[in-house]
Amino acid sequence: MDGWGPQSYGSQQPAAAPYGWPQPSVARRAGSRVPLVVALGVAVAGMVLAGVSILVTGGGTAGYRTWHQQSGAMEPTYPEGSDVTVKPIDGSGVRRGDVVLFSARDWGADSVFMMRVIAVGDDQVVIDEPGRVKVNGKILREPYLFKSGPYFAPPVEVTVPEGRLFLLGDHRVAAADSRAHLSENSGTIARSAVVGMAVDHASVPSPDRLWMWVGAAMAAVGLIAAAVATTVRRRRTGVIQRI
Repeated sequence: MDGWGPQSYGSQQPAAAPYGWPQPSVARRAGSRVPLVVALGVAVAGMVLAGVSILVTGGGTAGYRTWHQQSGAMEPTYPEGSDVTVKPIDGSGVRRGDVVLFSARDWGADSVFMMRVIAVGDDQVVIDEPGRVKVNGKILREPYLFKSGPYFAPPVEVTVPEGRLFLLGDHRVAAADSRAHLSENSGTIARSAVVGMAVDHASVPSPDRLWMWVGAAMAAVGLIAAAVATTVRRRRTGVIQRI
């Protein structure tokens, strides 16, 4: 019969997708992983930024301690009951004027005290009856002293041994400092007895919160975008499979 004959199945072409349906190539592109990779990249970059900001600027806080002042010996600089930020040190770099924490074993006490360094090794210290202090012949200006009015105490004249420190409290009336221990090494303590130095809390480095929060925000946005991209990709993959 004309018009009828064996069909050639191998030569058949696939039917075109109905109008409005995505072509196969378009459907495959719809499942691309690029948005997911970009979102995860943003999240990782944010985490790195936040972490680096903490490590670079916040790492400097490592090792600082808080000292609770339990006496009035350092008033008004550090009142009784105040918390003091302390940087651990070994005493080798201590200078005149530094406020240090030290073991008082040289004074026969198994305790840690906080006082001000007035003189170092080989310095000559003279304290007259009204309490005026001279170091190497020069009157020491001490604006930090507690204003307790005039007082009189036995005069002091010592030469600080090498490797040792002469210490006084800022509240001269209340402090049992080097003046009270003159019979042992002229009232001095060894540099090696120093365990820390008081520092201004404002000078302690803190994390850069701006970059830390920027990094955290980037990480959050990236993770949310990754979740959305994953959901969209799964839905589009499902459409392709149905096609």
